Amino acid sequence: MLSNNESDWVSKIDKASKNRVEDFFKVKVGIKSTADKVFISDKWEQLNGTKPEDELLKDLISQENIEPWNATDNFKLKVLYPHISVGGEKQTVDIEKYPKAKKYFLQHEEKLKSRKYLIEAGRQWFELWVPHRPDQWKYPKLVFPDISLKPRFYFDKGGKIVNGNCYWIVAAKEEDVEKLLLIQGIANSKLMTKYHDLVFNNKLYSGRRRYFTQYVERYPLPDLNSCKAKEIISIVKKLNQSNDKTEISELENLLEIKVAESFGVKPVFSLD
Repeated sequence: MLSNNESDWVSKIDKASKNRVEDFFKVKVGIKSTADKVFISDKWEQLNGTKPEDELLKDLISQENIEPWNATDNFKLKVLYPHISVGGEKQTVDIEKYPKAKKYFLQHEEKLKSRKYLIEAGRQWFELWVPHRPDQWKYPKLVFPDISLKPRFYFDKGGKIVNGNCYWIVAAKEEDVEKLLLIQGIANSKLMTKYHDLVFNNKLYSGRRRYFTQYVERYPLPDLNSCKAKEIISIVKKLNQSNDKTEISELENLLEIKVAESFGVKPVFSLD
């Protein structure tokens, strides 16, 4: 139950918002293999002669290698992704063209064929259960973990695949990229973390938050064409390019001020 002050604060933000995330984008969960130990690894190089073809090994964004403004350097994590796009349609690769991958899959045949639901759905036994559309990965996207102590909305333009412990929002049109950056700035702010806690009230053990689709799609946004929104986007672009901790801290403080101004409330510098 919110206090009167909390209720008034939430109401101010809702009234000042022009849109919600869901007005522009769908939030999707990442890939699901239902056999992660087979498909996902950071030790592919150690397989030597049994390593699948590089063409099928794709960089993977996962909850363990993602931060608010940039990903860590740990992109040794790769997924064996036997799916391609042909004319915009998802297809499974011809495994006969990839003898090393075929050999690897056959080593795990029992585990993979135990996924009866995949076979019953008319799918091939070495497929991912939920691969998504392969042609979508190349577009700019926001990626964030399902469970996290703090918001970690990361902007990817490197064509990486997203693991099932994260959600993603894709901008398939060039004109939508700045909307993603605005969402990133709002979502990574302490103000929106406070809003998230008050409105959705779904903390887990040790203060961890859930970032469900239905929560993030309801995040309020200021007018995209406003000066404040453009200032937020400008700050976010700098944050996404910086590796300097002092500069990042200064920019994050400035971001809090601009996010608060965009909703007509005071900045939130602490969640204590």
